[in-house]
Amino acid sequence: MKIRLNDTVKVLYGKDAGKRGRVVKVYPEKRMVVVEGVNMYKRHVKGDGRGRQSEIVSLLKPMPVSKVQLIDPATGMPTRVRFEVIDGVKTRVSVKTGKPLGVEKAAETDKNETGGEGVKDDKKSAPKKSKVAKDKKDKK
Repeated sequence: MKIRLNDTVKVLYGKDAGKRGRVVKVYPEKRMVVVEGVNMYKRHVKGDGRGRQSEIVSLLKPMPVSKVQLIDPATGMPTRVRFEVIDGVKTRVSVKTGKPLGVEKAAETDKNETGGEGVKDDKKSAPKKSKVAKDKKDKK
């Protein structure tokens, strides 16, 4: 993906068209990004009557990466991005200015980059049944 964590982007279309924000989280396998202050939704959370209060929570939801365009840090204008190999290093380059945007990591680590701390899919984070069974036996 050409959009990375902490990039400044502009929303091209949708309810937040024209807004700019910083990329907070990237989901490369889903081709989605979370942009600060954009694509906000409200959710009503019911209290449990003991400790948690009922409230309305504002959530940032992911949006397709095709809806955003990178803002060139040098000019402050939206630009497309291409990849070039400069001195054996894969680099993002602004199409408008032709200047490099930053050095990319090796291809192997590129797949694992999610843009967050400890971000895991629900399927991967669930413990395996065999481990849970062993843990229960150890406690007895």
